[in-house]
Amino acid sequence: MTARASFQGWRERATAVGTAVAWLALFSAVGIGLTLLLEAMTPAVGGRAWWLARNGLAQLVGFAGATVVVGYWLNRHSWERMGWRFDRGFPRRALRGTAIGMVLAGLAMVLALVTGGAVVRRAPDLAAWPGTAGPLGLGLLAAALAEELWFRGYPLRRLADAIGPVAAIAAASIAFGIAHLGNPNASIFSTLNIVLAGVWLSLAFFSPGGMPFAWGLHFGWNSALALVFDAPVSGYAFGLPGLEYVPGSRGWIDGGRFGPEGGLVGTVALAAGVLIVLGRGYNARPAWLA
Repeated sequence: MTARASFQGWRERATAVGTAVAWLALFSAVGIGLTLLLEAMTPAVGGRAWWLARNGLAQLVGFAGATVVVGYWLNRHSWERMGWRFDRGFPRRALRGTAIGMVLAGLAMVLALVTGGAVVRRAPDLAAWPGTAGPLGLGLLAAALAEELWFRGYPLRRLADAIGPVAAIAAASIAFGIAHLGNPNASIFSTLNIVLAGVWLSLAFFSPGGMPFAWGLHFGWNSALALVFDAPVSGYAFGLPGLEYVPGSRGWIDGGRFGPEGGLVGTVALAAGVLIVLGRGYNARPAWLA
């Protein structure tokens, strides 16, 4: 290859990356702008019990709007290319993801209880659980899809078009980890685990299950931690009535106050999740990562 041809190839790649970054910046600006507008319009709807549902739904509408306007209308990506296949298998893919996510979160919690010294005990106000779990579950469902739309979906596909799927997964997963740095009790360990979670969910996006599968995995993981064990989710403790989660003294194992995602138990469970998605993807379609 001549020096001129090499320079031409480098310039084309740089142009493709710059164009992708510009599209992603526009996407984020529209999504964040719509989210902030909706949050300003509904500052206290439903009261304290509905804060996560309020915020999650605002983010969901914001980034769903950005997906439609920027991804579908302006950049002309098809729904299937952005991970959505609206067929009869849609519910099955989402439910399968939810089940797997819950099982993996359960694995992390069992490891935290057995090796990390964490404790989950019943609290006397169990009768109040349904009234709190309903709004919280809705919030977790909406927030999971909002994050999938923001970090996977159109952005991951658009980035993959410019730099390839492997590099795009790495970049998007690092961005996912950085976005959680401001969460309560975040650490280097928790950030690395969130990056690993980003890899897991990105692989799910590129797998035959697409966005419904990734959304289900994300929701299943978060909902099991919060609703079943009352454990913190990415640093946020919801204090669910009827249950009380107490981390052990070895935070590097059970994640401490950040929750299982901040410790070795989270690493083990998320790594298992990566292997599960890779196994399913390769068995179903050898060239699925494309």
